[in-house]
Amino acid sequence: MKYVLHNGALISAEKAHLPISRREVLFSFGIYESLKVRGGVPLFVEEHLERLSESARILDLQHSYDQDHFIDAIQRLIEANRLEDATLRIQMFGGDEPFYYVVPFPLPRYPRWYYNEGVPTISYEGERVMPRAKSNCLLLNYIALREAQRRDAVEALLVNRNGDALEGTRSNLYAFQEGTLITPEEDVLYGVTRRHILEWFEREGYSLKYAPLPLKALLNCEYDGVFISSTSMGAVPVRQIDTVEMPPLNSDSGFGDVITRVNTHLEQKEIREIQKFTKMV
Repeated sequence: MKYVLHNGALISAEKAHLPISRREVLFSFGIYESLKVRGGVPLFVEEHLERLSESARILDLQHSYDQDHFIDAIQRLIEANRLEDATLRIQMFGGDEPFYYVVPFPLPRYPRWYYNEGVPTISYEGERVMPRAKSNCLLLNYIALREAQRRDAVEALLVNRNGDALEGTRSNLYAFQEGTLITPEEDVLYGVTRRHILEWFEREGYSLKYAPLPLKALLNCEYDGVFISSTSMGAVPVRQIDTVEMPPLNSDSGFGDVITRVNTHLEQKEIREIQKFTKMV
């Protein structure tokens, strides 16, 4: 990484810094967004910028940067760094003089067993502050994920005061039961990949049910399958929650086949996005 963006200007990565005297930095009054770059193309950039704008609206973080500004600046950053595959993180802070950085990171690569076998997870009690906003208040996410890693798990599922699992520290959460997709709707972050997954299930004729997923029901294996999703991972089945094994992917419910088809859809959607961009330029 040679360059980052600071308020739309390309600067060397060595010159990027956060002013520790700024109250907004000290109090984490900020928002962020992460998007994937493949083949030099920022995928679903408009959707990610819409969510960034929604996070700013929820927090009343006022700034003057519009979508066209970000798209132009991001493209210049990709070209300056000659990025092919990467993750771009937009980090914005508010206040009287709002400012932002866009920083490239390597695109995560996940082992095939995540998708073929499913991943182990843990449950962790905690509720995010203003969960509809993708804000910098990430202490809960950090501590919960750290505990998951200590227990050799891939993700921590956040459980609210009612005993409902709502989402992961970096993922949305779903259960599949007798042809119906169940996912929490209240007090969760609306992921871009989540939107694409819900569109696919609806298009394929599955029923959608928006409801919390009680941890007790998850641990009692009352669903045919459980999975998580994120921009970088796609759809990943959950093999285990705490010490409880989830129903296997090869069961008669067809859950394993559904996961495969969902990921095929997500991959094809990304390919079409790259092709669309290529035709535009």
